[in-house]
Amino acid sequence: MILNNYIINDEIVFKVSLNELHPLTDKGERVILNAPTARCLQLLLENQEQVISRDEFLEAVWRTRGVVVSQNTFYQNISLLRKSLQRAGLTLDIIVTVRRKGFILAQNVLVTAEGSRSEQESDHGLDEPVNQSLLVIHENDNVQRNVESKRITNMKLPFWVLFALVILIVVNLISLVITHLI
Repeated sequence: MILNNYIINDEIVFKVSLNELHPLTDKGERVILNAPTARCLQLLLENQEQVISRDEFLEAVWRTRGVVVSQNTFYQNISLLRKSLQRAGLTLDIIVTVRRKGFILAQNVLVTAEGSRSEQESDHGLDEPVNQSLLVIHENDNVQRNVESKRITNMKLPFWVLFALVILIVVNLISLVITHLI
């Protein structure tokens, strides 16, 4: 099962695959989140009743993708997330700061996860209820693998690096020719 949407307090929808917040009422507007901010929200939603420490956020949102950021960047993303949720039409601040421990979703937050059944599940005849938390972890693993494979195949070297490599190769070829002539 792939979880596509989370409905939060029957006021907004978080579309995970698009990093978008959509209002369910006329009080908000569509908001597109940057990828780290969306991953912060997803982490909070997937661990609704747990306090998530700053280090857990840094690990899950950035370090697993090979990115190291400052604590300031993390706090800016949490602030941006709060503002985005409000802009999208959420009437309450659902992110609670637990002093010296981390962040958690407020206890009164109603989160409904919507998903779509994948072809793989329907082929195996899985009709019984499935533990969604395990599915979310599985989906995140697949997303991580996709991100890593794209990062490897989409590596582009800056022009100056390519130019420097060409110069080094030419200099080595010239030195080889000169040493063979002498």
